[in-house]
Amino acid sequence: MQKTSTQFLISVAPLTRITLLRDQSFFYTFSRPLAPGTHVEIPIGKRNVQGIVTKNTKDFPRESTFEIKKIKMVIEEKFLTKEQLQLAFFISKKYYCPLGVVLKHFTPQKIGTRREQPVSQKTSLKKIITTNTQESFIEKFLYTDDKKFFFHATRQSEKVSTLFSLAKRNAENSTQTLYLLPEIIQTPYFTTFIHQFFPAEEVAILHSKLSKGMFYKKWCDIRSGNIKIIIGTRSALFAPFTNLGAVIVDDAHDISHKQWEHAPLYDVRRVSEELASLHQCVHILTSVTPRTIDFTYRNINHDRKYIDYINHQKPPIEIVDMKKERWDKNKSPLSRTLVAHIRNCIKNNKQALLFVNRQGMSAFSICSKCRSVATCPQCTRALIAKNKEKHICIHCNAKFSSSKKCQKCNAPMEHVGIGTERIQKELKKQILHARIAVVDTSTMGATHAQKKIYDDFLAGNIDVIIGTQMITKDWQTNSIGLTAIIDADHLLSLPDYTTNERAFSFVIQMALRTSHGKLIVQTFEPENPVLQYAQKYDFNGFHKEESALRKTLKYPPYTTLIKLMHKDTTKKSVEESTEKEYEDLKKILSTKSNVVISEPHFPLVDKVRTKFRKQIIIKIENTTLPQELDFHLKTLDTKWSIDIDPVHII
Repeated sequence: MQKTSTQFLISVAPLTRITLLRDQSFFYTFSRPLAPGTHVEIPIGKRNVQGIVTKNTKDFPRESTFEIKKIKMVIEEKFLTKEQLQLAFFISKKYYCPLGVVLKHFTPQKIGTRREQPVSQKTSLKKIITTNTQESFIEKFLYTDDKKFFFHATRQSEKVSTLFSLAKRNAENSTQTLYLLPEIIQTPYFTTFIHQFFPAEEVAILHSKLSKGMFYKKWCDIRSGNIKIIIGTRSALFAPFTNLGAVIVDDAHDISHKQWEHAPLYDVRRVSEELASLHQCVHILTSVTPRTIDFTYRNINHDRKYIDYINHQKPPIEIVDMKKERWDKNKSPLSRTLVAHIRNCIKNNKQALLFVNRQGMSAFSICSKCRSVATCPQCTRALIAKNKEKHICIHCNAKFSSSKKCQKCNAPMEHVGIGTERIQKELKKQILHARIAVVDTSTMGATHAQKKIYDDFLAGNIDVIIGTQMITKDWQTNSIGLTAIIDADHLLSLPDYTTNERAFSFVIQMALRTSHGKLIVQTFEPENPVLQYAQKYDFNGFHKEESALRKTLKYPPYTTLIKLMHKDTTKKSVEESTEKEYEDLKKILSTKSNVVISEPHFPLVDKVRTKFRKQIIIKIENTTLPQELDFHLKTLDTKWSIDIDPVHII
């Protein structure tokens, strides 16, 4: 006997992990149709979970023994927009992540918030008026048929004023602008700058440090259309835009635009391009130092228009040979040249930025006798000495009390290498009156810490900032008279295909932090070609050589990379699983001459948070994955991570 019904079948994607081989949504019944994007509660097994409606249809006659479960509750109708749903489907498919896991990023928790404090409009920065050249760029962005641009601008303030003026023009036309930043540390600079163009009630700053209540309030304001410009990190991609007019990715070279820790392992540059396509709006990548991929695409791919805004004022770059410092009996990590320039900088009421690639007192601690290195028991990573009392692990953030004696042989421990705290200590010895601040993940963790130190810097209350890569982002005022890279050799030492590109980028970025000073680069290898190219600001020469090398070695942009990583609690398990996977891949792809599969190997840090890791790298000389590989990747269990276009392969 058949059973007829006047109900509707509603397809719902549960906000939970479902294996990729299964359908990512299930049908439920409801008394009326529900629009795609509706937020609901549904039963799965013996529990209730939240879900998002993807489509609906009228019910049909069915056998009476076949029963479809009912939707428990409608939480909010049309909670997500059509474009949000489409973007979620895109991310799920491209980055091999369950749809429910992806949709969680689009679905903020509905929590009330305390009354918002009024935002001060005060700023110590001079308001920048757009020039005729900047206006011509805005005209190109808005009024040509082209939708995709790469904006290569060498001065941060001029770049930002151009793009914010574009956003202002969008707001006048009742459209929104999304401005994506790689890191939260940059938000104080942009918050200060943005109010030259927009009142506070038209601006939303979105990032992971916001309270859940404040995040949800801003999310609702964006959906209402009251917000005209959205500035944020990766999570801002998932906001409910109503009429998006432009998507801008600032510092497009930065690796922080890639999510590499938790699924989905997506790339902001690619996902934002899809977002702009869905809204049929302008997509702009912008950077002071384009990647080799961007340089190569400029010559072979005419889909994206390139606009150069080059300021011909290039601060001089002085390379200091640290071998000569050692010959002159200077054992300090600070060269005499650098110390003299810092003294002169402070004397002239200027400020200095010193870049150190590590936080803490040292790179690692080692026994003077048996040469054992102090490592984290949860990770195979050397512990960093933070001060006399403790060591920390930069991977799992575990803290340990420091011991002056080796735990194996009781011999004295020695600190090797340099970190932000050691440079601070050395500088205080040589320049007693210097007002010094440290900017790294340990000092920037507290609420409002970024804004406080940035405000102090603008007010002239800090003479020298010593920091990690955070200070290469937007710390730029007319008062900066000196920048320095303390250990350029560390930038060039990692065995990864992007090492040279990132080192070149860091040098140029640091040089351009100052408009009236210079950059000092300390190195034991002054003749390194990367440093020589950077010293001459030779973008074309560097990228031409780097692109040719990548073509020979089959690296992006000439191939698509996939990193498969297996994680488990025992080393034996990861070895067995990766060996089996390697054999499976060889069989599946045996007829594919355009695919190269690396043998399983341990990454540079093979154990993190008690889990061992081993990986396989796949190179594909095509942007389209073979169907056999596409299906096989969906069969991998949750102990595997699938990283499409990884930022590093070590």
